[in-house]
Amino acid sequence: MGAKIKEVEVIPLFAENADGVKSTCIVRVSTDEGVEGIGQAEIPALIAQAFVKTKEWRAAGYFQGGLEDILIGEDPMNVERLWHKMYSSMWLYGRRGAGIAVMTAIDTALWDIKGKILGKPVFELIWSACNITRADDDLMGPRKRVKPYATVYPSGSTPEEVRKNLSLAVSAGFEAVKLEECEGGFGRKDVKHDVELVQAAREAIGDKRDLMVDVQYIWNDYTRALSSIRAIEPFNIYFVEAPLPPDSLDAYAMLADAVDTPIACGDGGFTTRFEFRDLIERGKVDIVQPSVVRTGGITEILRIASMAYEKGKLCIPHSYAWMVGVAAEIHLAAVIPNMPYIEMPSPYPYSPLISELLDPPLNLRDGYLDVPTRPGLGFDLNEKTIEKYRIEPF
Repeated sequence: MGAKIKEVEVIPLFAENADGVKSTCIVRVSTDEGVEGIGQAEIPALIAQAFVKTKEWRAAGYFQGGLEDILIGEDPMNVERLWHKMYSSMWLYGRRGAGIAVMTAIDTALWDIKGKILGKPVFELIWSACNITRADDDLMGPRKRVKPYATVYPSGSTPEEVRKNLSLAVSAGFEAVKLEECEGGFGRKDVKHDVELVQAAREAIGDKRDLMVDVQYIWNDYTRALSSIRAIEPFNIYFVEAPLPPDSLDAYAMLADAVDTPIACGDGGFTTRFEFRDLIERGKVDIVQPSVVRTGGITEILRIASMAYEKGKLCIPHSYAWMVGVAAEIHLAAVIPNMPYIEMPSPYPYSPLISELLDPPLNLRDGYLDVPTRPGLGFDLNEKTIEKYRIEPF
């Protein structure tokens, strides 16, 4: 008969004394044969718990349970069918936003389970499901290692702080680094200050590493964005991320046409391929950034990456500080040809929810991450970390 889903568990973690990431939401899906899968959602655990566990009666005696009720008794091998079943079940209250974020974690967990049952790593499963290929596919097959860039947050508000913080990422082994907007930092003052910080960032990482810049949607006018991006172009910026509010798609199109630096966007609440279609076609961004902890999971990111590929765009997924998300990114980047980078948090400032969440821990080697060959995602949760930092979601 095969394994059946028996439980969807929300695991809130809070590391009160950590200097870095302080909380996260893990989802674990269990089967009646003891096989488990893990996922992660960039969403408050209380909200995830509501979507998973709710019991609600509606008119005429119609019963609609939460996502756990939708999945119990189902075959976890039918990943894409279950994606559509979950998506259809939320037609009144979750077809965008929070509901999709919870689905993301569940979808990742289902891929993890499927790989474990079949004894194959997830990248092998999505390799057969992916409808876009590299020119060297027949000779090379999936990538054996993938390249992350380090998101350094906070990056600093002075050139001295930026040099120090980005140098830490270089010392950790990263070959690409992202400068982040922060209070008093990049994007917060004027163009001159932006140039000083980007110059410091480039000095810290050298000329051979790629430098990304994230504005985090704080600029509200096209002219401000245009001025700063043109001013920092001499520093060879790989992309500028989220320079304008996420709904300002016409302004994104104007900006993409006006500058040589690639414009990236996608982590700011974009949750399905339908929104990414607007971002690509109307916003004309060069790089889409679907979140592996918010954008429908591995199943949906495959669709988004394919859409971007057809338009000649890159797909570089978001997972700032969510390590199960990074594990999923690795498998995606092993297969998807237009995914040259994945996002990964810098280990500084320290947080156990980054450095101690996965077993085995992620190891950066020569600027790359090896693609796991173990079944499923290739990682388990570090149960000591779960036990130490688990809290109730309310």
